[in-house]
Amino acid sequence: MMLPDDMFKQDLLPYLTVHDIVKLDEACMNHIYRSQLLNKINGVILLGYKDIYMKASLFKWLGMRRINLINMDLLFKDEDSFSSSIENDYVDQFRYTQYLVMRGSVRDDIAMFIISHCPFLLSIDISYDDISSSYPQVTLQSIAEHCTGLQSLSLNTCHEITDTGLMSISKHLTNLESLKINYCRRITDASIITLSTHCTGLQSLNLDRCHQITDASIISISTHCTGLQLLNLDHCHQIADASIISICTHCSGLHSLYLANCRQITDASIILISTHCTGLRILGLHGCNHVTDASIISISTYCTGLQSLDLWNCYQITDASIISISTYCTGLQELLLSDYRC
Repeated sequence: MMLPDDMFKQDLLPYLTVHDIVKLDEACMNHIYRSQLLNKINGVILLGYKDIYMKASLFKWLGMRRINLINMDLLFKDEDSFSSSIENDYVDQFRYTQYLVMRGSVRDDIAMFIISHCPFLLSIDISYDDISSSYPQVTLQSIAEHCTGLQSLSLNTCHEITDTGLMSISKHLTNLESLKINYCRRITDASIITLSTHCTGLQSLNLDRCHQITDASIISISTHCTGLQLLNLDHCHQIADASIISICTHCSGLHSLYLANCRQITDASIILISTHCTGLRILGLHGCNHVTDASIISISTYCTGLQSLDLWNCYQITDASIISISTYCTGLQELLLSDYRC
């Protein structure tokens, strides 16, 4: 307690976890220096947790002590108590938050309220329990209005998001580097093409199960976002070789490509991937029935740094591919094959 406040807050507390602070508080519960401790931790900024969600009780505890977190992961279960605390008592807790995760039954008004009070947000990850809800559309408008410096946006199971919301995001969040909008089945080429022209610094794009996406979107993305490193097109059934050929031509730095159940993909594009994107580390071809040994032998020959390869339900793959993989891809950590091959 004898340390100067600035040294205590800047040189000691930031290296403690949230639970360390809780234990420190509990240890001093009946101590003569407790009031001094509360004064010293008031306004401290902690790193927080990226992968551990926070319950309402801990959120309130931090709020009462005015402890701020850079990483905030909120799980909305007991919605009423959590939401009322955020709105009425502890709004200042979000003033330094840069990485925000909201999971569960998040009301649209609460999501918008939190987002509007996070002036330094760099990343937002929202996962909704109610996949039929329409409120993610309203939340997108709030993100576009308040989070112009956002670099990463992840929206999971938001079925009701439309092109209008995504276009608004694209035009305002021009610093966006990572976008995940899986299970967004109403998204079409119109919004993805708009995204490509405004967010040219995009490095990671996940469109898993965006069924209306066609080659037009991916050709535009590859043309404008040449720094793309990760592309997930799992279950985008309309995607064909034209998309992958365009990626090969413009995005040579690609290291992760997911094409599960893109059944129009053939050797024509996969062979080109192997020769143009030689730094490829992850390739998912689950259910790509037209891919043959020619593709996999070429991939293993040129992409020797491959770490993960998914060939589940690629029925034309034979032992020739497996031999080539084992010969050249010595750092492979994961290889998925259908039961009939195992």
